[in-house]
Amino acid sequence: MLKPVLCGGEILLDFISKEVGKGLDHSVLFEKRPGGSIFNVVVALRRLGVPVSFLTKIGGDEFAQELMYIIRREKINSECLKRDINLKTTLAFVAVNKEGKPEFRFYRDHAADIMLTIPEVRDINPKNYSMYHFGSISLLEKPASDAYLELLNMFYKEKVITSFDPNIRPSLIKDKKDFLNMFFKISKIVDILKMSDDDLKYITGLTDAKEGLRKILNKINSSLILVTLGKNGVLSYYKGQFIHTPTFDKVRIKETTGCGDAFMAAVIHGLLKCENFLHFSTSKLIEILTFANGVATIVGTRYGASNSMPWLQEAEEFISLYHKEM
Repeated sequence: MLKPVLCGGEILLDFISKEVGKGLDHSVLFEKRPGGSIFNVVVALRRLGVPVSFLTKIGGDEFAQELMYIIRREKINSECLKRDINLKTTLAFVAVNKEGKPEFRFYRDHAADIMLTIPEVRDINPKNYSMYHFGSISLLEKPASDAYLELLNMFYKEKVITSFDPNIRPSLIKDKKDFLNMFFKISKIVDILKMSDDDLKYITGLTDAKEGLRKILNKINSSLILVTLGKNGVLSYYKGQFIHTPTFDKVRIKETTGCGDAFMAAVIHGLLKCENFLHFSTSKLIEILTFANGVATIVGTRYGASNSMPWLQEAEEFISLYHKEM
């Protein structure tokens, strides 16, 4: 029986602009959706049929009650969840600008998700899980950042697969040099590193993804590196080889919040089906990435965050329908 994936990171409420192209400064109408990069991955994994446990801390406000209801509804394992009724839920406002890129602004006053502590994770046994996926804004504030990094070291010592998505939000980064030091420290020990093209540009200053990766490869030991390129698909680096996998670019995209998280969940889903997580053929990797591109594309045709994550049957039907047109 497959052990659950442990996902550690933030859960929050996204207020997503209904006015695509206006950005945060000109948007007026917003709709509330459950989100957070790691929570989006958790929901996507469950809907793809993968057992998953979620590690985070949730507050005691009305928003937290709503999020707990969603966790139960999605049948997410809550054995690692922590609660503090005196803390609040992080809120994020999201809008797509005229360039088609999402803009984010976070409100984290006394937020629960940044208050997870090292003692609260020390009783977690890495051997009870198939892998550990973490990252995003949960690494930007203490004490939660220390707790998630402590857990990474625990999984690393037990030789359990680890996966990292920095999901960079520049507006939340207080010191770029400190952030980059943390990024490269993590990237030296995780097995899977996933970035967006915007993440890679922030890290390297280069707009060309392949050149950006070449610039930092000597600082990264990850077995599998993935860079999502939006409508241009995904660039992967595996066993010393660059591989570009196109996406379903003929499908009309409505809104992109959560697409990268859906992609990551689908990659994990595919890897878990392999006999050896990180030793597979190039053709198998392309198959996994094609499926992941399809799952991300479905999310792009919908509106917003964890609610938009597809079920396995939907994903399989979509790919069967559109794959021949790629």
